[in-house]
Amino acid sequence: MLLSHLSRTWQVESYNEDHPAAFEHYRLKDPGAIAELVRTSRAQLSLFKPILSTTATIRLLGFFPQARCLFVFRHFDDVVRSSLKRFGSENRLSHVRGWMDDDFSEFAFAPPPAATRQYLFELWRPDASAETGAALYWLFYNRLFFDLGLNEQDRLRLVQYERIVQSPTTSMTAIAEFLGIQFAQSMPEGILSSSGRHVPVSSIDSDVRAECLDLWKRLTAHTSIG
Repeated sequence: MLLSHLSRTWQVESYNEDHPAAFEHYRLKDPGAIAELVRTSRAQLSLFKPILSTTATIRLLGFFPQARCLFVFRHFDDVVRSSLKRFGSENRLSHVRGWMDDDFSEFAFAPPPAATRQYLFELWRPDASAETGAALYWLFYNRLFFDLGLNEQDRLRLVQYERIVQSPTTSMTAIAEFLGIQFAQSMPEGILSSSGRHVPVSSIDSDVRAECLDLWKRLTAHTSIG
């Protein structure tokens, strides 16, 4: 949603995670390739959505000294429900099971912190439901905000999805200012407050739900935009 609405201005050239010029298997290509895209772009801002490359955030900020980062999070119940609907019941569960079986080898380019890996290992159960698997997936990526020390990065802002949909003009104005582009009236158009529902997913394991709720509260307390 955020990528789409920011791209409504001529100032922004966006690359979604399935864009072949910037991504391979949904992961950001090497920094040299990305730097070339930025160099040849006629837009004021090149915007990328490298969710599967979240573990490499510090490295990317170091390689691109003028870059800025938006770390967007959404309530876990809505994310779990949405991911199961979009990707199927086994997708997130299979991802997490794979991490457990091969010690997060898919992140060889930028391994997650040991604390993050141990945290997931302790919560994992082989008989986890699909909903619990999706919740663990949410925990992994959003916990990285703290485990990578992203909360201490001056060039990064934590953005809460629900606050954007509740106050789209205010939020998009603040985001545009942070990114160094001019706010456009088209940016908040069509953002609906009804997309932040928080209907509980009952089949998430109680221990995992408790961890999700705790992390949700920590993230909400650190939100800087939205």
